[in-house]
Amino acid sequence: MPVPSHLKGLSVPKDTRADEAHLDARLQCPCGGERLVFLFHGATHDYQGHPTPCTGKFDGRWVFVLRVRCVACGRDHLLFDRGSHGWDGFVCHRPELAARPRPPLVPWRCGACGRVEHRGTAGVATEGSRDFAEYAPGLPPERWPDGFGCLTVDIECCACGHRPDVWVSFETMYRGRTAPGTSLE
Repeated sequence: MPVPSHLKGLSVPKDTRADEAHLDARLQCPCGGERLVFLFHGATHDYQGHPTPCTGKFDGRWVFVLRVRCVACGRDHLLFDRGSHGWDGFVCHRPELAARPRPPLVPWRCGACGRVEHRGTAGVATEGSRDFAEYAPGLPPERWPDGFGCLTVDIECCACGHRPDVWVSFETMYRGRTAPGTSLE
């Protein structure tokens, strides 16, 4: 699967599970830095006894935003914004969403030691280019990787090596169903 446009420059694809429906990538800043501070909008839910980011209310709407800040160079990268990325954000994108206020972001703290520097991987799953063309007629066919259906992010603390079982698993392709921790507007 080609890399979605917003992840180009932030991800280094792995060889495992790479096909038209899946992409697994190591998160790395263009400067080469892999130590990242994961920033999110602050909402969490309990998943098997551990907190994990989920959608939350901001300015009267449901949001799910993830950014990473490279420790080496200080550059910020947008990892995911529910209103801009994935199936719903891309296929159902409305121009007025670009001007909406952004929620303040807070750093994710390790559940074991409380530190904020992590390494991470991202996984993207999609129905593939054929389904994208069927459900999104009129959109440029080369943009099909931007209409992915699921994002997963795994992290590992740089200080203590702690890895949450599930950090983020977010289904962007609602079509009448929701993933754990997600909410519909």
